[in-house]
Amino acid sequence: MKWASLARRYRGYKALLQHYPSASVVIWNGIKGQRSLLVHAARELGREVFYFEEAPLPKRLTIDRSGVNFGSSLPRDPAFYTAWLKACGVDPEAWRDVGRQIVPRPSDKRDDIRSENAPSELAQERFIFCPLQVPRDSQITIYGDWIKSVEEMIDHLKAASQHLPDGWHLRIKEHPSSKISFFDKLSALESDKFRVDNVTNTMDQIALSHAVLNVNSSVGLQAFFFNKPVIVLGQAFYCFDKLATKVNGLSDLADILTKPEDLTFSQNLRNAFMSYLCEDYYPMEQDVLDGTYGPEQVRQRDRDRDAILATL
Repeated sequence: MKWASLARRYRGYKALLQHYPSASVVIWNGIKGQRSLLVHAARELGREVFYFEEAPLPKRLTIDRSGVNFGSSLPRDPAFYTAWLKACGVDPEAWRDVGRQIVPRPSDKRDDIRSENAPSELAQERFIFCPLQVPRDSQITIYGDWIKSVEEMIDHLKAASQHLPDGWHLRIKEHPSSKISFFDKLSALESDKFRVDNVTNTMDQIALSHAVLNVNSSVGLQAFFFNKPVIVLGQAFYCFDKLATKVNGLSDLADILTKPEDLTFSQNLRNAFMSYLCEDYYPMEQDVLDGTYGPEQVRQRDRDRDAILATL
């Protein structure tokens, strides 16, 4: 019955698009569920699709003709970003100004997840901050790689935490938008090397951490503003070359956590990558709303990208 219903909806979307032969598709996220049916219908008919999503940077949007998050058109070649930065001539440190606008996400689902200032003693702790993600979000179900659920992530983090040196711990915070609470599960697993902090605000926990460990969330990218090494369990558009450290399984994670002080990254590559995101890739929401940034600006951005890639 479900498949028959989806097939009818798909045919309906296709018929609608055929009725408007010059129409493009503008869609929010669009990578799973019924919205993906519209995307597939548009692709079959050769129509242009503009995927929209909140950007991980303040007051900006993702608009991409390939997809969002790991499915976006952002190049994974570090040479592209260094070439772009050299060609455009922007200050390689100017992107840091955007970080000053980032504020912790408010908890609109849970009263027990708060955003208080860090206690003074937290600065003396040696920890890796681990923000959890929204259960069943596409970042987990589609781009989670070997992480299949938040529950599974928690179990893997607990197991891997035992490999940390003495005096270190993983510090876990639930996602403020999660309707599902994992607090009981997390509390039952707490130890000297595995701690839960749903109270201290996310930005303070990033700032005071040694590194950030996540599946692929915006917090991982935001950690770049704090010069933190980032460990990525899933598939993330900001994890390639020396931007961040990719983990491919539990044993890999355990090995990395045995020597957390060895985590590193390329600051020059981060400067180029973040400059491109801030200056070129993510348009300002207001520019989209008032019409100064639209389809042609997206196409021109992509043409400029392809021109650089062709020279590499």
